[in-house]
Amino acid sequence: MEFYLTYQGPLKSNGNTTHKHAIREYFKPQIQKLWKIPPLDSHTDYLDISSKKDCKNNIIKEVSGIYFAPLITSKLSLLCQLDILLLWPEEPGKIIGNGGDIDNRLKTLFDALACPTPEQIEKLKKNRTSFDKPYFCLLEDDKLITSINIKTHTKLYSEGPDSSDVHTVLHVKINAKTLSWGNIGISA
Repeated sequence: MEFYLTYQGPLKSNGNTTHKHAIREYFKPQIQKLWKIPPLDSHTDYLDISSKKDCKNNIIKEVSGIYFAPLITSKLSLLCQLDILLLWPEEPGKIIGNGGDIDNRLKTLFDALACPTPEQIEKLKKNRTSFDKPYFCLLEDDKLITSINIKTHTKLYSEGPDSSDVHTVLHVKINAKTLSWGNIGISA
């Protein structure tokens, strides 16, 4: 299975829990929509919180009382490859600049694609952050990313209040570590 996710907004180097969650919120409706179209629309039983322990392929992950629905999960033996196009306001070749270096920006992005840790959940709860049930995200853990290809270039337009915002296009390719009946329609 292959698809694209997009993000436009700030991408801070060493982003804090709140910043990572704001990015996670941006991706959530895109991932939620994936579950409404083929091939995922025929696997909605994987999202049933009430039968979490009964359904072998249920992907629901509980973290500190919050139910997450990560699409790429070890429960289904799924892994992913990411091709990332990162457009930002700096010239080509200047990937280290005002917003921080690329590796720490990518760490912020990867953390935002994954389920938060219990410590992050507690910080978000203190900020009165609410969570949908289930809360859709891309990854159970960013360790499930097996390949990353990154292209950066100058963003030639400025939309929104902050011209330092990045525009990111993620091409996600899902692969099965081990092929099974539970992941056969999802893996590429």
